[in-house]
Amino acid sequence: MIIFPVAILLGVRFMPNPAYIIAAFIVLFLVSGGFAAISIFVASLMKTRERFMGLGQALIMPLFFASNALYPIELMPPALQYVALVNPLTYAVDAVRGLLISGDLSNLAVDVAAILVFDVLIFAVASVSFKKIIE
Repeated sequence: MIIFPVAILLGVRFMPNPAYIIAAFIVLFLVSGGFAAISIFVASLMKTRERFMGLGQALIMPLFFASNALYPIELMPPALQYVALVNPLTYAVDAVRGLLISGDLSNLAVDVAAILVFDVLIFAVASVSFKKIIE
């Protein structure tokens, strides 16, 4: 069993199950596709690279901070809890955390479904927006 010394010092146990690791990579692939589509959508609206980079960061950083990556949803203020529930990063973090750290896969189907809905919606929006630029 491979054990990461820093993780052990922090009290985190890594799940060395190869199937879970592959599933975590699939989840990360799906989420990164959705965020790449967000970048395409934003780029199709911007005229300069500097504006694109600024707006991209202005969108992604709040999504990260409003997810459950840093702070449990149950302890967030009610308004931020609603944001976290529609945030695709919340579901990605939950899925990867369940696959690689806790081993709790009870929410995995909901997490993957939410990520797939996010991907389909944002791919559609980005495709329509990018198609207008090409024409």
